[in-house]
Amino acid sequence: MKKLATALAFTAMTATGAMAEGLQGVTDDMITLGTYTDLSGPLAVWGVPEANGLRMRVDEINAAGGIHGRQLEIIIEDTQYQVPRAIQVANKLMRRDQIFAMVGALGTPMNLAIMPQQIEAGIPNMFPMSAEVEMYEPLDPMKYAFFRSYTDQFRAGVAYFKENGDFSTPCIAQLANEAGESMALGVTQQLAEYDMKVAAKTEHSATESDMLSSVTTLKNAGCDIVFLAGGVRDTILVVATSKKLGFEPTFVTGMVSYMDAVATAADGAMDGLYLVSPFVFANAGDSEGEAKRILESYSEIYGEKMAPQAQLGYVFIDLIAVALEAAGRDLTTEGFLAATEAITSYVDPIGGQSVSFGPEDHQGIESLIMAKVEDGKWTIAARGLDY
Repeated sequence: MKKLATALAFTAMTATGAMAEGLQGVTDDMITLGTYTDLSGPLAVWGVPEANGLRMRVDEINAAGGIHGRQLEIIIEDTQYQVPRAIQVANKLMRRDQIFAMVGALGTPMNLAIMPQQIEAGIPNMFPMSAEVEMYEPLDPMKYAFFRSYTDQFRAGVAYFKENGDFSTPCIAQLANEAGESMALGVTQQLAEYDMKVAAKTEHSATESDMLSSVTTLKNAGCDIVFLAGGVRDTILVVATSKKLGFEPTFVTGMVSYMDAVATAADGAMDGLYLVSPFVFANAGDSEGEAKRILESYSEIYGEKMAPQAQLGYVFIDLIAVALEAAGRDLTTEGFLAATEAITSYVDPIGGQSVSFGPEDHQGIESLIMAKVEDGKWTIAARGLDY
């Protein structure tokens, strides 16, 4: 029934996309992009700064004259991190707003529900705010991902600690959703390379507020390393609860928790938390040149520090601009996608990570970093992680 409802929701949209005259989302003086994100729900801590970063780069491009004589427009819709609402607003973006491409759409379950019909309608899915492997596999000319997958992130995390200190009793605390499953899969796959298995695994929902039972299970299992396959709130709760119980294994998580709100949470309890990420969370005080300009400009515009999600939104639009410039004034969807595929050795102007695509590779970042919370701040513990 769920798949049927999704298909019915998109029937009219797909037909409209197929019948559109000319190039959807492109006029003589405008290119219209769209995205859906969480502006008022449980992941607004990701969605709001991402939206600001998207808008900032669009405004900069337009102030500089646009791209081949065209201004950019970005239409941003709020999903409240709910799949039904995401389908509704995606329908609006593609049917009513007639967007040229979807950029930075947030949420694994949302992208998985929307992307098949979106691609059928001829609208590229560019750099979704999800590290699920389905964002770039199987290979499709209409989809490009920025991040290395959750599974790869956690495989690299296991490999790093196996090679740098070892462990004997690995465990997992998993959020019970698609992203959590992909993260946990990375742990079990890499442990298998060492003929090891997970000693204990707990699962929790996104709405759980009491992690005492889960933490007690992990503590009683004697875990010396715990991989936190989840999100922001649950990561904080598991680590803080563990510290209160005097249970202090090595905690390792993935990119979702890479933000100041985690590093500064629970009165210092997050110190010592490790994290694997395909992007670098930059700070103005540690940056120079163009990176420093961007970070300081953001603070002047929005009155706050540029969060990592804002940095990502900025870079997503910058990559779109690179492809649009290369595609030329006589823009087509095919030309835009070919120009994206031809991007090699693009350097993220804020974090410095290298991004490349190719005919058989629509996933941009290969390099992973290890970050660690020290004195309430994220520091870079290692670069070039792999497995």
